[in-house]
Amino acid sequence: MMTGALRMTDVEPRRINLEELMRGGKKIILQHGKRPYCLTITRRGNLILTSAAEEADKRPAADDPSEPSNQ
Repeated sequence: MMTGALRMTDVEPRRINLEELMRGGKKIILQHGKRPYCLTITRRGNLILTSAAEEADKRPAADDPSEPSNQ
């Protein structure tokens, strides 16, 4: 048994009000180290956390500013 060491289970987690975090939106990007994650609130009020890279893969190519426009 560790004595004097502080474990994560010994500390009360910090609470953050989701409404304040989202600021009226339905999606935000959370940066974890070098990896971005997308936190989304569904129509039913559930939370979904996905890799932001997955979100980019789902977008149509027209949303990519590096792609030439066909207009």
